[in-house]
Order: sequence, then structure tokens, then C-alpha cells
Amino acid sequence: MNEISLALSGGAARGAYHLGVLHFLDEQNIKVKAISATSIGAIIGASYASGVTPKEQLEIFKSKEFKDIFSLNLFGGSLLKVNHKAKILERLLPVKNIEDLNIPLHVTAVDIQSGEEICFRSGNTEQICLTSSALVPIFAPVEYDGKRLVDGAVINHMPIEPLKQYPYKIVGVNLLPIYPQKITNSIFSNFKRTVSIRAYKISTASQNLCDIYISSPKLKNYSIFSLKHLDEIFKLGYEDASVLWK
Repeated sequence: MNEISLALSGGAARGAYHLGVLHFLDEQNIKVKAISATSIGAIIGASYASGVTPKEQLEIFKSKEFKDIFSLNLFGGSLLKVNHKAKILERLLPVKNIEDLNIPLHVTAVDIQSGEEICFRSGNTEQICLTSSALVPIFAPVEYDGKRLVDGAVINHMPIEPLKQYPYKIVGVNLLPIYPQKITNSIFSNFKRTVSIRAYKISTASQNLCDIYISSPKLKNYSIFSLKHLDEIFKLGYEDASVLWK
């Protein structure tokens, strides 16, 4: 199996796990022929389809320039805001339009007004990927094409449906598996657990449609909001992919 289609879930900082999987696929000369993704999966998928290697992406995510694109937005309807004009985003997403990427990419988002899931196959790469990553209340909904859009993981955490049209085995990578665990009684711990539970319930059906499913209980050890352990998460994704392909 040297040609696959790939579904990349959301999971914020755990996206380094996606990068580890992609790095393994590159080493094995396994070609990704189509990608369906949401949230951080969409950003990573678009960057990869632009020709930015997994290790190059990892260095971008670890850089001070990337961390500096986020700032507090306590009086603006969300906790954080993103500097859309930052040059580092051009390095991460160098191809302007999704339809011009080297690999077909399908990005999901949700219209917060109608509740409709929107799947983009064309349009501005940066705007659509950031729209797909607008996890409320961390980030505010994004206005795009006359709609107010939020994180696609709200209703479809690991989108598989767009990949059914392709004649390739489907590989799904899930950053938010759920396992029994004790959590501290804090606002962020409870929020993260709620997101994980919702994502698990939504992604179970998608998981069953995958020919190969990649995830790890060890992911629970890494916060979705911290960029401190990206190298470890990258290594974990690489190792899990290598075990499954033996």
C-alpha cells in the first residue's frame, strides 16, 4: 500500500502527532493522494500539500514568530486573537488557493448560524484553514463568504466522507482519543475533557470507516493548548505509524 488518502483530526498543539505520522509516510515513500481535515489537521494538511515538509512545519510551530501570532482578546468575544498578517503564516501556508495545492484537500468548518457543515475544496487557503480552526470560545467565529464559521470539529471531528470518492485506502489520525482518567476540577481541565468526550462520540463512526486508524492513549499526557512538548508528540506520532506499518 504505497498510495493512501488521509483524514486528519483536530487537536490543536497535538497536531505535532500528525507531523510525526507524515514524516514516517515520507520516509517510506507512501504517497498521500488526498486529504480531508479539520482544525489543526486542516492547517497541517494544507501546509503539507503546499510542499512544506513535516519537519519544516514542526520548526515553524516551535518558533517564537509563530507563538507571537496569538494575543489576548478578552474584550473582543474570544480569549485569543490571531494576527492574520503575520509573515510566518505565509511560510506555513505558501499556496494561496486550496485548488492549487499539490494534493487535493477538503477542509471542513461549521456555519454557526445554520449549524451546517461546510466542506471547502477551493478558496483562500489561509482564511479557510484558520476558519476551520476557530474553536469557540478560544477563538471567535470567522466571517467568510457571507457565513460565520467555526471549528469543523464541532460536528465532524475526523471527516472521512470526502475521501470516499478516491480509490485509495483511508488512513485516519485522531488527536483526541478518550480514555478513563482523573482530571483536576478547573475551568480548562473541564473544558478540555468536554471537548475530548464530544470529539470521541463524533469520531467513532469515522474511525470505523478507516482502513488504518492511528492514535495513542499517550496523547492524553499532552495539553492541546501547550506548545512545550511538540518534539515529544512528533516522535510519538512517528513511532505509532511505524508500528502499524510493520
